[in-house]
This record gives sequence, C-alpha cells and structure tokens, in this order.
Amino acid sequence: MKRVEPDSKEIKGLAPAGAGLPAAKVFLARNIMFPLLRRTVSFQKAVDIFESQGRIIVSLSEPLSEETLFERVMVPPLFGLEENSRYYSVAMVLKHLLTVGEALKNRIPALSREEVPEKEVHIEDFKPYGDMEEDIVERYSRFIEGFKKSLVENLADIDSPATYAHPWFGELDVKGWMVMGMVHQIVHRRQIEAILALFHKIYMV
Repeated sequence: MKRVEPDSKEIKGLAPAGAGLPAAKVFLARNIMFPLLRRTVSFQKAVDIFESQGRIIVSLSEPLSEETLFERVMVPPLFGLEENSRYYSVAMVLKHLLTVGEALKNRIPALSREEVPEKEVHIEDFKPYGDMEEDIVERYSRFIEGFKKSLVENLADIDSPATYAHPWFGELDVKGWMVMGMVHQIVHRRQIEAILALFHKIYMV
C-alpha cells in the first residue's frame, strides 16, 4: 500500500509550512550565528560536516524497523526547526533532507558559474508531504555517498560573486549556501535523535 503523508497543519493544527521561525530566533540566526559561521567555517569544512552528519543520520536510520521508521511523533521545539516540521517520522526527515540536498547539489555549482536560478526558494516546496518512498533510507544513503564527488566535479569558482536568496537568511553566495546546508544537516540530525529519544521513552514506560 502506498504511503501518503498529509501536512502536519491538517492533522495537528500546527503553523502552516513556510511560516518560519519566531522573529527573535530569525534575528539571532541571521545577524549573529550565521555570519559567525560564515566567517569561521571554510567551504571544504562545511562540505565535510554536511557529509559526516549525513552518515550519522544514515547510521541512526538503518537499524530501525519499518514501523518505527514511518511512525510520526511530535518532538519538542528545536532551534532551527519551524513548528510545521515538528510532527515528522524519521522517514519524512530523510525525504526532506534528500529534497534539500539535491537542490544544494545542483544550485551551488550553478552559483559557482554565476548562474542564478530564476525560481525563488519557498520553504513549503521542500516539505515531505505526499507520497513517501518505501526505500527512503537507501535513497538517502546513496545521495550522501555521492554528494561530495558530484559537488566538487561540477564546481567552477567558489568565490563567485553570484548570490541567491534564502527566505530566512537573505542573499547567500556559494559558501553561504554550503554553510546553510551544513547547519540544516545538524538541525535535522538533532530532530531524528529527538524522535528516537521519544520512542525510547515510550517503550520504557
């Protein structure tokens, strides 16, 4: 039977997809935390952390039973996670990461060639709602194993002046988008850990 995941807003009354983070947190992230990371983390380091976080995510996901992998739970608020994303399964987190990761793999090299995508980024377009693939763990694992090679092979100039707007962080260049991707991996690795912690708590009761 095909798995179809409805929007968290429809089944839990959460804020709509793309509503964003609380204003104070956006200000902190956009004006303090992100610029600091942008200055202190190199492009290559961001790629390495993106990849290593992805492998941790795979290692957390691979041992899960089908029931656990696809069961949705409500995690507590996490820094960097908008409300609409709190009611996910591990499989949904993986699908979201795969969708975002594929976009980064294509758009970062495009920016390095000074080719700016015409389509604006809308957070709601990257939500894992709708059809859910049964082999999502394998799909994400294959993506992570090939990400760095594909990215590096298609890069032109990492110091390209071209920028592309993120809805929360504004105009980002090649390095900015890679650092954003790195942070995104960390946020959702923490989300998966929070989901698994809830399962552990439930099973221990």
